[in-house]
Amino acid sequence: MTHSQSLSDTRSVTLVAVFAAMITVLDSIPVFPGFNSGVWDSWIFVLSPLVGIILGPVLGAISVGIGTFAGHLIFFRDPFEFFFILGAPLGSAAAGFLYRKKWIPVLGLYIVFIGAYAAYPISWQLPLWGIWDILAGFGLLLVFAILEKFTIDGNILVIRERLYLAFITIISLELDVLFRVFVFVPGQTYWIFYGLSVNQLQILWSAAALITPLKIVIGTLVSMTLVPAILKALNEIDGSGNSPPATSSQ
Repeated sequence: MTHSQSLSDTRSVTLVAVFAAMITVLDSIPVFPGFNSGVWDSWIFVLSPLVGIILGPVLGAISVGIGTFAGHLIFFRDPFEFFFILGAPLGSAAAGFLYRKKWIPVLGLYIVFIGAYAAYPISWQLPLWGIWDILAGFGLLLVFAILEKFTIDGNILVIRERLYLAFITIISLELDVLFRVFVFVPGQTYWIFYGLSVNQLQILWSAAALITPLKIVIGTLVSMTLVPAILKALNEIDGSGNSPPATSSQ
């Protein structure tokens, strides 16, 4: 992957607006008609990592945050869902950090949220396999951090670009899920907002363990397919042969 200077201010604002509009549309479309709440009840997971990779951790999070908020206003679920929407911008920011080889902020967020989940007594009554994909994402992040130590001129030796993008997408989407789990369980919103018992929560955990990984796969395939094409298009527009977003710290 190529790295160069940051996007111009004008192009940054334009791309933030364009991606925010796309996220708004995707957030207004439910994955399953009639299913109006829960982890990823819309299609934002398809683009949120891509936006972070292209725009960087800050601008990516802003763009996804605007789009998610607007989408929730257009396709209104219930007021409680607004407590969970920070997960998508966090995931987008994580993708931006990882693409720029800054894994420590992402690792810190994983440790904080997983630690809070592990420390909450109700979590001990939930099946561990219900968050197996989150734990796999955390393990992948640790592998990612180790691989980053084996570089020549900033290029990872053992993985190609599309696999690199797959790693980033999986880790960032799982952070999105982890934040929502943090709000739902240690944040106790499962009973404060929704009045769920522990038994009902256990059933929900079993279902989520099957649904969210499918969405991770879809989001990963989209990133692996679209990110190289978008970066190539930006290279051609820029005319420099470099990828402007790739090293933007914005």
